[in-house]
Amino acid sequence: MPRSRGKLKIQWIVENASRNATFRKRRATLLEKAKELSTLCKIPVVVVVYGPGGNAEPASWPELEEAKKIMQKYQALPEASKVTRRLDNEGLLRQGLKKVGKRFESCKASTRQLEVNLILNDISLGRRSNLDDLPPEIAVALRSEVELLRSSIYERLNSLTSAAAAAVLVSSQQEPLMVAPLAMAPPMVPNAPLLVQPPPLEPDLLLVPPEQPLMAPPPEPPMVPPFAMAPPMLADVPVLVPHALLAAAGEPLAAAAAGVGINEDDGFPRNGSYLLEVADAILDDGRSGHAVQATDDDVDRLLREHGLESFIKPKP
Repeated sequence: MPRSRGKLKIQWIVENASRNATFRKRRATLLEKAKELSTLCKIPVVVVVYGPGGNAEPASWPELEEAKKIMQKYQALPEASKVTRRLDNEGLLRQGLKKVGKRFESCKASTRQLEVNLILNDISLGRRSNLDDLPPEIAVALRSEVELLRSSIYERLNSLTSAAAAAVLVSSQQEPLMVAPLAMAPPMVPNAPLLVQPPPLEPDLLLVPPEQPLMAPPPEPPMVPPFAMAPPMLADVPVLVPHALLAAAGEPLAAAAAGVGINEDDGFPRNGSYLLEVADAILDDGRSGHAVQATDDDVDRLLREHGLESFIKPKP
């Protein structure tokens, strides 16, 4: 089972045995990578590696003769080309410094954008009323952001307005829908028969001749209210007198019950009561020689005698 090792720290190895073993291993790897780079990219590559102490013979790739040709070609280049392609310690440091500077500017721009977003959020929520305490660079960035938002809003409004105008123009250019004219009803003649056309039948169903057109029903006579009739007079109403009183009163009461007033001169009963007239006829036997006028007490007495107590008028 292979033993797992952690990441090797890039620093000088103190022990000679470990240092020599690492050198031999990584030198072979370096030469192999140089060979792969030259083969894959088809470029001239020369690698010369000296051993620790400088006593050992250096290892190189490719072969010595080919390596000399590449190095001589490089030496024949102008000095300006050598400088542009040369990478020493100072150039390496400058290159790293430039990369760090770019990262710093990127982080600074991101931080400034976050601050601008927070300020816009505070303004929209009403948490900030003025911008006097802002640094100049933040104020400039905030102004640029506001202008950008305003321009985007104007562009959106213009696009919506243009779309609405185009839709109205297209709808106005469309032809109106064709609507059939309304059929007019034929003129109506008063009291003319109504001719109702039968519905059309299919050819297969025309087995019976069509019926005659229906005739309109005759108009109904107008409603005329009847003439108002005069209410019956009290004198014309026959008197309903019980049969017991008719038998006791005789002929005069029978004549009154037949619709003839007892006193035909005035046409109304005495004191507005026919019972008084009936009582007068019962009490007047014709022997006294003068008219007998009964009283209310006489009427009540006669009603009790003949079992007609229900006709007695209650006294107040």
